[in-house]
Amino acid sequence: MYEIIPPKSNKSAQYFSIVLLVSAFAAMFFSSAIQPSYRSIIQFVSLAMLAFSILLMTRYVLSGYSYAIVKDDDDGYDLTVTELKRKSRITVCRISLSGIERVELVGADNKKAISSDSKKYKRFNYCVDLKPAKYICVFCEECAEKFAINLSFDQKLFDILSAAKDS
Repeated sequence: MYEIIPPKSNKSAQYFSIVLLVSAFAAMFFSSAIQPSYRSIIQFVSLAMLAFSILLMTRYVLSGYSYAIVKDDDDGYDLTVTELKRKSRITVCRISLSGIERVELVGADNKKAISSDSKKYKRFNYCVDLKPAKYICVFCEECAEKFAINLSFDQKLFDILSAAKDS
């Protein structure tokens, strides 16, 4: 019915990952000039920066997501989130549109209200950007569990999900 691959709108994850990577190598290089008692601490911090850089690179730079509204076997519709990597497509989320409790558009003005309201929900972030300016938060219930799913903003997807919530 509808599918979108949201474009990445900022490069903050890429820049942050590069800064962490360069800092990790610089710290590892300069740790040899430091006293042996502090050397292991600097090397541990360097290793942590390297691991976080790799995590950011694989999550936000080298992968993306596809959001699709598809017809299911029971004559209903499902929201499907697919993770896109180089040569693979893995479905990471599939919820029924009938299980949606509410849909919120989250921007800079109402982030605190959404985060304090959603303490009882398991949260999943499928945004393509590290810090999006605005995103869609879908509150739903599947298999007797409550979920809050963050999706990158798309006006048509937001309209479809809002209409599904109302029906």
